[in-house]
Amino acid sequence: MSALEELLQALQHVDDQLARGQQHLVHARRSLREAEAALTRIDPDHPETVVPPGLPRSKDRIEDTLTKVEHVTDALRDFASRL
Repeated sequence: MSALEELLQALQHVDDQLARGQQHLVHARRSLREAEAALTRIDPDHPETVVPPGLPRSKDRIEDTLTKVEHVTDALRDFASRL
């Protein structure tokens, strides 16, 4: 196997890991939305009393991380295609 083939194989492995991470993030985002909806149903008139104050920040962090993973994936694939 040539060095180029090894590099492409390593890049593919990283791409696979990024895809798995992205799937986990999407699942986490969905779970947070479901948890927020369930908590809001406990006291719909005053959801701030049951929804943890850090929950919106957690959702924002997941969105930011998803965006970063997408950018890295795009850059990685672009680099691999140029090889």
